[in-house]
Amino acid sequence: MELKTRITREERKLSIVDSARPLFADKGFNGTSVRAIARAANVSEALLYKHFSSKVELYKEVQIYPEKIQLLLMDGLEKIEPGTEKLILIIYLAFHQIIFEVPGHEKEQKIHERLMFQSLLEDGSYARKAFKILLRGKGLRMLLESFEAAEQSGHLVDIPIPMENRLWFSHHLAMALNLCHLKGESVFEYHGPLEALVEQAAFFALRGMGLTDVAMKTFFKSDHLKKMKQQFFKNI
Repeated sequence: MELKTRITREERKLSIVDSARPLFADKGFNGTSVRAIARAANVSEALLYKHFSSKVELYKEVQIYPEKIQLLLMDGLEKIEPGTEKLILIIYLAFHQIIFEVPGHEKEQKIHERLMFQSLLEDGSYARKAFKILLRGKGLRMLLESFEAAEQSGHLVDIPIPMENRLWFSHHLAMALNLCHLKGESVFEYHGPLEALVEQAAFFALRGMGLTDVAMKTFFKSDHLKKMKQQFFKNI
């Protein structure tokens, strides 16, 4: 007869968080009850409250994915010098990451995406925290450094839109495309496969940011970007 191995407090806590994450993603914060989380985690409500003082505290634990994934994505990019080519690569990778998920983290990211959109329908707390992580992380710093380098190289058109807003508009376009494909099949009749659509959207966003014809012709080379993407995601 095999004896059941007793799990540690930390393992139990992680199990509760893992059980809560898809429930919050499907029903949002307000639509998810502590009872439902306890049932999914196969624990009593009393035991759940020994690990988390409230549903709010548990919800905060669910919000770790954005920081975790940004650290994974940014480490490789730090090795590349700031400039127009790096700016294009970051935007291209960002569109692929948001719409196709990061290899090896598909399940986590799908839940993260649903949490983001549920949050926007509620009080925005999860989305607000995720965006704050983007603002204070390495990603925004690297983007702004490359943006400034591209400007100094004469690769940006002078338009009356702050750099930060141009970057956010690009991010929001990727989010909107992701939302339109959240269930798999697109809600719009786009022309071409999703892979081509993502590349077109990245191109569109970069032009909207103000990159010149010369910059795009020089650095936005589809085959090269695809190779960089494969190499980059392979190392995550």
